[in-house]
Amino acid sequence: MDRQIIEISKDGFYLSLNRGFLIVENKEAGIFQKIDLSTILSLVISANDVLLSKNIINAICDQGGSIICCGQNYLPKSVILPYIGHWLMAPRIKQQIECSKPLQKNLWKSIIQNKIYNQARVLQLFFPENQNIERLKKLSKDTLSDDATNNEGLAAGIYFKSLYGKNFKRERLNTDINLLLNYAYTVLRAMVARAVVGNGLQPYWGLKHCAKTNPLPLVDDLMEPFRVIADKIVFEEINKLVNIEHINLTPEIKRNITKIITYPVKISKGVVSLHDGIYDFVGSLVTSFEHKKIMLKYPDIFTVNN
Repeated sequence: MDRQIIEISKDGFYLSLNRGFLIVENKEAGIFQKIDLSTILSLVISANDVLLSKNIINAICDQGGSIICCGQNYLPKSVILPYIGHWLMAPRIKQQIECSKPLQKNLWKSIIQNKIYNQARVLQLFFPENQNIERLKKLSKDTLSDDATNNEGLAAGIYFKSLYGKNFKRERLNTDINLLLNYAYTVLRAMVARAVVGNGLQPYWGLKHCAKTNPLPLVDDLMEPFRVIADKIVFEEINKLVNIEHINLTPEIKRNITKIITYPVKISKGVVSLHDGIYDFVGSLVTSFEHKKIMLKYPDIFTVNN
C-alpha cells in the first residue's frame, strides 16, 4: 500500500487512535477521518492548535513514520523519527562514523555532481534552448572533492533564475514561489528521513551539513539529488496559475505537491516510486560505507514519462 503524507494545517483538530487507525477529528468543522497507521509516511503539523498524545507519536514511529512540526512558511522546526527500526543499526552507525574524510568528501562530490547535472536536465525539459544548460553541465563535470569551489552555490544562482525568472531569489522566508518550494522540500525531507532511519543510519551524522542548529544533517545531504523533482513539480504548479504575483498554497496545490511520493523513477529493478527510489539510494550509501568506496546508485528521474 502506498504511503501518504498527512497534514494538519488548521487549528481545532483532535487526534486519537482506534484499532490501528489514526482518527482525525474536528467537531466544529464536522470532520471525522480514519487513516490506516501503516500508510502514514509522515504526519506534518503546520497548525498551531492541534491536540495529540504520546501514544500517537509512538504508534506512527512504530510503523516507520515520522512527525514534522512546521513553523513559518512551512519550514520544519522539529522532526520526530523512529529510534529503533533496523537490526543492523549499531554496526551500520559504526561504519558511518568511521567513514574516512577523503571518502566523505568524494561522496559529497558525487552528490553535488548529480544534483547539478539534473538541474541542467530540468532546465532542458522546460527551456531546451537555454544557454545555461551547458554551463550547468560543465559545473557538474568540474566539481571537485568536497565541492571545494562551491559549484553547488554557483549552479543554484544560474538554475533558479533560469527556471523561475531573473528576479527570483531562493530565500526560505519569502512568501512567493519559495512557499511552494518549502512545502515540497518538507515532503521530500520526510521521505529521505524515513529512508535514512530505515537503512539503519544515524541522521544526525552528516557528510557535509554540520550546522549546530540542523537536527538532520545526513537527511539534508541526501536530499540534494532529489530537490530537482520538487523544483519540477513546483514549476508545473506555477504555470497553472493565472496570477503569480499573489501565490497561495491551496489544498489543491498541496495535494499535487505530495504526489512527489509516487513520482516514478527508474532503478536497477525497474520503475518504482520516488519513495522506493530514495530508499534504494540510501541503501547504496550503506554499501559505500561498508566497502569504503563510492558505490552510490542514483535513480534515473527522466527516463520515465512524467
